[in-house]
Amino acid sequence: MDQASHPVNCILDGVSFQLAAPEDFGWLKKYGKVFKVWDQQPSGNLCFGVEGPWGKLFVKYAGAHTLRYDGTPAEAAYTLQQAMPLYEVRHPALVNLLAHGPVNNGYAAVFAWQEGFILRDGPGGENKARLQALPLWQILSMLDGIIDLHVLLAEKGYVAVDFYDGNLLVHPQTGQMVLCDADLYRKKPAVNDRGRMFGSARFMAPEEFMGGEAITECTTMFNLASLAFEIFGDNMDRRKKNWNGPEPLFHVASKATAENPLDRYPTLRAFQSAWRNAVSQLKL
Repeated sequence: MDQASHPVNCILDGVSFQLAAPEDFGWLKKYGKVFKVWDQQPSGNLCFGVEGPWGKLFVKYAGAHTLRYDGTPAEAAYTLQQAMPLYEVRHPALVNLLAHGPVNNGYAAVFAWQEGFILRDGPGGENKARLQALPLWQILSMLDGIIDLHVLLAEKGYVAVDFYDGNLLVHPQTGQMVLCDADLYRKKPAVNDRGRMFGSARFMAPEEFMGGEAITECTTMFNLASLAFEIFGDNMDRRKKNWNGPEPLFHVASKATAENPLDRYPTLRAFQSAWRNAVSQLKL
């Protein structure tokens, strides 16, 4: 019988969560007291909010038998470990990695706690509305940071995989949007080896649905421009009639989401330049 048919109830510092099999979390004590647990991640990661001698931390652990992951704990741990060099790239729009290493039979990564709300909408659509209610200059500043981060990552050899609004944290008080999950990003050259890549269909380029296609920085460009449509337009129907943002930005986002990668900007740097040029035309 599937382990997940009989979940194991666990409690850490009064916070309850469920796993498919027991696990020892004594190693967490040195970081402080657990105040939140995310146990339903399809990635196989088990995530903790912890507060202690180093302040608030976000701890991601792969190696436990979680309920919603289709792979093995060892596979989840390998995926997390492989992502660590990317998180060592420093940028204000990337969550801050503090430490990482093997723990028990798995792997753990410790990040600075990031205040804010996940951009992905809940049932009532309140998160997207919260972002859209901010001043235009602040929204554009957040988008500029996310684009700039991905230009840097492309120069370091990475392309985005599984980029969507569920991996973005928004903090209106600091004016920041932060990428908090890039575990599945890949080093170039990358190829679609799945048929349908990981991610939300709203943000995915056509080549992310076709096995054997190259996944390039033009794919990342499509992902980023989809975020602009998510905020200013209709990400499922990207026609101009649905666009509520500044018109110069529509033309840039529209080119960047062309079906054929050859019809997009040639590089992420070129996309960034075109986007910033369009923003400079606005009276903010």
